[in-house]
Amino acid sequence: MTRTDTREEQRDRVLMERIARGDKEALASLYDRYAAAAFGVASKICGTRTLAEDAVQEAFLSIWRRPGSYNPQRGSVTSYLFGAVHNKAVDAIRHEQSLRRREQAMTDRPEGSGGEEVVEAAWLSVRRVQVRTALQRLSKVQRDALQMAYFEGVTYAEVAERLGIPLGTAKTRIRDGMIQLRALLSASGVEE
Repeated sequence: MTRTDTREEQRDRVLMERIARGDKEALASLYDRYAAAAFGVASKICGTRTLAEDAVQEAFLSIWRRPGSYNPQRGSVTSYLFGAVHNKAVDAIRHEQSLRRREQAMTDRPEGSGGEEVVEAAWLSVRRVQVRTALQRLSKVQRDALQMAYFEGVTYAEVAERLGIPLGTAKTRIRDGMIQLRALLSASGVEE
């Protein structure tokens, strides 16, 4: 490691300490220093500008939301930052692939001329409204966790990270939300 590298790394660590204290200017400085390089990393993984931009934004947001997760004993700020960018880029790709699979599954359904599809479509529409109504009756923390896990297709760990809570808390919110949602839907006459 050269003397310049040591100064740059020290500067980065000071920025991380300031971010941990809630200093927005420190986050802006870190972003200004590394956004272009982070975008380059994300672009190679994602392949599209939009996904790469989202991955970079999510990485910097995760640093802001969980500044204490950086441990200087485990490596440099740059390796931590680019690791976060890599993870967010991979998550973005997985999410896109999941959306494509769902869209493909919907378009692969055979079209029929029978009235059964119309009845089924109407029933599904009614059920969606009932589920949305029941979701609104949940607490905000349960609703947010459920929407991420079931409607956005993210993992429990990703839910915990996005909400800035421990993994166990995320799992509990999702479980309790599902129990309450089931009770609300049952009370409104929706069959499981």
